[in-house]
Amino acid sequence: MSDDTTDHPKPNRRLQGIASLLLIAAAGALWGSSRMKWAEVLGADGLSLPRVFEVLGSDWSPWLTGVAALFGAGVIAQFAVRGWALRVVAVIIAVAGVLSAVPAFTLIRDGADDLYASTRIDIPGRYKIEAVTVSTSPGYLLLAGALCAVIAAVLMMRGASARGMSSKYTSPAARQEELEKKVFAERERRLAAEGNVDTPGAADGNERLMWDSLDSGVDPTGD
Repeated sequence: MSDDTTDHPKPNRRLQGIASLLLIAAAGALWGSSRMKWAEVLGADGLSLPRVFEVLGSDWSPWLTGVAALFGAGVIAQFAVRGWALRVVAVIIAVAGVLSAVPAFTLIRDGADDLYASTRIDIPGRYKIEAVTVSTSPGYLLLAGALCAVIAAVLMMRGASARGMSSKYTSPAARQEELEKKVFAERERRLAAEGNVDTPGAADGNERLMWDSLDSGVDPTGD
């Protein structure tokens, strides 16, 4: 007798544990990056000294904190769902991880070559933009977080497909029943031999079978 759990496999908790750590790291990276200074805009109005305006990550990409919260929710979701629902969560995490890397690329590649930073904050109209300087450190931190999220999504997908236990589980009662059948079959074989002496190998096998029977509570000498 067996209990088939093929239709509802248990996710691999070890993979999910690693994925959880990666998601926490990704959420922390995105949140930290959103609080860092991404750029400085130098503006002058011709009436006073030039003024420096700071552009934070939350100004550059306001949705970074929302994605960080999504990663945090993914840690809980992957332990609450399984099967196809867990795969959907993994896909959402992967897509969010890839999209979160886009602002990092724009910052590192051409953040200082355009006036995008100046449009992300409120600068009085009288100021003329003189220069824009960027800090690439938040961008690399964001890329690291995005990579952690994508790897976590892959592990979640593998964890959803892996078996937490064998698809066939034999209960103790079923194992005892199977052992009883072996004992009775061996007894019938000996009776059919009409008193013939067993070979040494067969004797060892019989002795081992008797010990297994005793361990399972089966009397190997009974009728």
